[in-house]
Amino acid sequence: MSSRRPRRQRRRRERASTLPRPGQTAAPRPAGETAARIPDQTRPEHHVATDYGYVRRDLVVVGAVSAITLAFVIAAAFIA
Repeated sequence: MSSRRPRRQRRRRERASTLPRPGQTAAPRPAGETAARIPDQTRPEHHVATDYGYVRRDLVVVGAVSAITLAFVIAAAFIA
């Protein structure tokens, strides 16, 4: 019978907190640095301005394939 050995314990690692401690203060900033960058005030281009011509072409192709398929099914129903 095999002898049972005690399990090897995992190495425990202390994790540092990701948040600052309450007693700590933020690092001082240089006088010329701004707090945040102000985004550009230009209006974004509206999505309607993009080209959707391919959608109409795709719909025409789907309609044509559907009509051909329907015609094939109807023709097969009358032949049989």
